[in-house]
Amino acid sequence: MQDIVQETLESMIDYVPKLAAASEKIALDIQTHQEGWIDTLLAYLEGLNWLVEAVAGLQRLDRFLLEDWNIELIKPYMDQMTEALEQNDFVSLCDLLQYELRPMLESCEEQLRGMVH
Repeated sequence: MQDIVQETLESMIDYVPKLAAASEKIALDIQTHQEGWIDTLLAYLEGLNWLVEAVAGLQRLDRFLLEDWNIELIKPYMDQMTEALEQNDFVSLCDLLQYELRPMLESCEEQLRGMVH
């Protein structure tokens, strides 16, 4: 079981910075009218969902691991992003990506780096 926990944490350490960087990139692509941002956004949402599931799985295996993480906080942002997309509210979408999700993911990254040696 420890191997699974360790591998998952290492995957998260590798993946979370990519999600944080993607938050900024998607917002910039939207703001500069780059094509293809919707596909990147869909992959990003899948990545966020993986992160939520990974943390939940780790917490089920070891209730003390990541005990101060309330990963469920990401879900309302995902709902808000979906709503912004449905309403073509790209300003709100970019704000969520740049000012809500990116800082949250960067904070997760710092905490993860402190856990794995």
